[in-house]
Amino acid sequence: MKKRLLLLGVSVAAAALACGEVPTLDQGIAYISPIILPAPAVAAGDQLRDSLGNVAPLRIEAFGRNDEPLPDPQATFLPTVVPSPISISGDGIVTADTVSTVKTVQIVGRVGSKLQTTAVNLLVVPQPDSLGRTSDSLTTATLPASDTMRVTVTGLTGAGTRVAVPGILVRYRIAGVYGPGADSATAVLTLPGGALSRPDSRLAVDTTDASGLASRILVVAGNVDSVVVYVRARSLRGEPLHGDSLRFILRPTQ
Repeated sequence: MKKRLLLLGVSVAAAALACGEVPTLDQGIAYISPIILPAPAVAAGDQLRDSLGNVAPLRIEAFGRNDEPLPDPQATFLPTVVPSPISISGDGIVTADTVSTVKTVQIVGRVGSKLQTTAVNLLVVPQPDSLGRTSDSLTTATLPASDTMRVTVTGLTGAGTRVAVPGILVRYRIAGVYGPGADSATAVLTLPGGALSRPDSRLAVDTTDASGLASRILVVAGNVDSVVVYVRARSLRGEPLHGDSLRFILRPTQ
């Protein structure tokens, strides 16, 4: 029943309340998902791509009366405000104009005449080209520590100005745990507040914020001398950034 909350057509919702069941609409659809973005951002002057750098369309998933997945529906996508720094083709391919600053575009999707998604945000950003530490001198630090592994992603605008780039995926990986108790020690990557990023927590992904910053915290339990963490990021074309594979060597507080 939770997925049915995604149904946003007012007339459909009214019909469902009146008769006690979800009606079936065009293409056999009972309800739809929000828009699925292949990436949080598109580079200015380029097309929207997935995490591998391949051009990829906007998508909506559709479901039938029994929650069964249906083939991708025939959907249309459009920005909520025009003129817009993006255009969207009939098959959901987004192309961005060349812009001098970061722009946020809201997009909605429609299926038939009665189903519409909520708006999603897509960033139009300069193509990122560099990954770096927030401080070039920071290569070691004591643990536990907040925001120890802070990195920034930047790129050049069309005018040649270097700026922070939001909406870029940054990947953290614990590469090694060293010391007399390394085999039994626990080293995990956490989110702010100590929440685990994933069940094994040796990998984590962050998305750069409006300041182009990403960060993760490392928590260590056990008798270890050091923990090595690598940080990587790619351009929106899937190419490694300058400074890719940053290495942090972190040592627990004695």
